[in-house]
Amino acid sequence: MKRNYVFLLIFISILGINNISYWDNEEIVSNEINPIINFGSWEIIQDNKNVNLKREEVFKFFWDNINKIIPESYKYIDLKFVDVKNTDWNDLYDSLQKLVYFDLIKNLPVKINKDSDFNAYGFYKLAEKVFWTIILDGTQKEALLKRNVVKDDLDKVIKYSQEAILKQNKELLTEQTNNYKLQEKKEIFKDVYSTLLKEHYDKDKIDEVKYVEWAIEWLTNSIWDKFTVYFPPTESKDFYDALSWEYEWIWSYVDMETPWVLKIVTPIAWTPSEKAWLKGWDIVLKIDWKEIKKENSISEVISWIKWPAWTKVILTINRDWKISDIEVIRDKITVKDVEYKNLSDDTFYIQIRSFWDHVLTDFKKSLEELKTKSNVKKVIIDLRNNGWGYLASVTDMLWYFVPKDEPTAVVKYIWNDETSYSMWYDLIDFNKYKLIILQNSWTASASEIMIWTIKDYFKNSVIIWENSYWKWSVQTIRAYRDWSSLKYTIAKWFTWKTQTWIDKVWIKPDIELELNIEDFKKWIDNQLDKAKSL
Repeated sequence: MKRNYVFLLIFISILGINNISYWDNEEIVSNEINPIINFGSWEIIQDNKNVNLKREEVFKFFWDNINKIIPESYKYIDLKFVDVKNTDWNDLYDSLQKLVYFDLIKNLPVKINKDSDFNAYGFYKLAEKVFWTIILDGTQKEALLKRNVVKDDLDKVIKYSQEAILKQNKELLTEQTNNYKLQEKKEIFKDVYSTLLKEHYDKDKIDEVKYVEWAIEWLTNSIWDKFTVYFPPTESKDFYDALSWEYEWIWSYVDMETPWVLKIVTPIAWTPSEKAWLKGWDIVLKIDWKEIKKENSISEVISWIKWPAWTKVILTINRDWKISDIEVIRDKITVKDVEYKNLSDDTFYIQIRSFWDHVLTDFKKSLEELKTKSNVKKVIIDLRNNGWGYLASVTDMLWYFVPKDEPTAVVKYIWNDETSYSMWYDLIDFNKYKLIILQNSWTASASEIMIWTIKDYFKNSVIIWENSYWKWSVQTIRAYRDWSSLKYTIAKWFTWKTQTWIDKVWIKPDIELELNIEDFKKWIDNQLDKAKSL
């Protein structure tokens, strides 16, 4: 008897003490909802002076306002509610069968208590499921548990549901309108293309292949990302040649951020460009008297300078607003990714020119050499003019610097984020050395990843010269059957520590020191000398 009494107390507490009942339990409805509108807390928890609604009215309200088609088989559901019979309260029984059929309420042996009040929290939780446009924001629970449902609650549910549906319909209509406009523009594009080729007076002068290539290039340029580039077949080959460093030309870094303005970034050391005394920031106006125009791409202009070795090319240069012609002898040179040497007993120098396929192997060789130098206290890493390379190459190289399982780079794609972690190459302990990094305005991309990560882990490292380039995006290449290719941005990389996007934010030097060009002509590098003296 005592056991039954205890069970009865528990059962009563579940069914309704202080207006809290089985129908107030979150478990009576599924969480599989598709909400559109959040109720504002002040609107549904305010005190209401209206008469409380009974449970029978609430259940009937839910069924009357649900927009679902139901087969007649619902009538065969045998309800387990202990105080509802098939012969009693037919409207209520029918509504409950329908709600159970759609799993909006659970069919369990508990009391309905049709004449009792319906707690406001249980009502709104059930409304979340019945009216999929509605969801509580989680801040109203305590207040809703303290009151019961009134007619005003029913009106608000209908109002918000209608507003949500209108909003959804408006968004759908907008999407459909935009899709229609897009389809219309595509049809216009096709018609313009076809009409010009077939009906233009000078149609016989149109080279259809170039016509399409120009359209593709325009599509690429309209992205407003200078690192996204379409290469026609010939230019694509030039680009791949550039990646391998195996081609014949003047050996200078160049850039064309503005149409028809070909800029010499810097001549590469010990190459024809340097021997001809080309300078960084020289503007090339003509190549063998051929003027660079707005419609000429950087790849096209580079093709004018290339080939063959041991022949000369005349560059018309604008340097400090003075025009001059400079003769450069083309050459075929194999440029190593990594050069290294002892500068003195206590100083070791590593120059990294790019981060292509074989750089990790060459970098390891430099560190193996460094390990044999017991007197070295200072390591200079020269990343000036290094704006090239693969993300994977630099993250692998950072394993020599970053402790095991610590992050080296955070890359965010449109579909997911990826964090690269160090596997730790323990060949060298860089904590034993003073690290000095040389950078300039053409230090970009993979180089900036290396510098920023080293700076994060080695707080006493020193950066010399000027702000870096600020390229923090990642590109990939899609090749086509005609040998053309598309280089486009697929990700941005973030600092590993703060995961802050630092695109268009320079790495600032600790010591600003401009390169002395006149001394450099005499093979005197004042920036490197400064690094040696630190």
